Amino acid sequence: MCLTIPKKVISAGKEAIVVKAGEKKEIVASLLPVKKGDWVLTQSQVIIKKITAKQAKEINNLII
Repeated sequence: MCLTIPKKVISAGKEAIVVKAGEKKEIVASLLPVKKGDWVLTQSQVIIKKITAKQAKEINNLII
């Protein structure tokens, strides 16, 4: 089983998508359409699912 931390999309351009979890930023890929402000789950630097802000908060409350 894998655990992924919710990340917020802070930049979504044609060439790269930048996400942030806490103070850590990373560049990821995605086959899903995303925009700045979306919350996502990633695995191996690939967005695997979009989630709501409420879901992100609930997950963060469980793991932090």
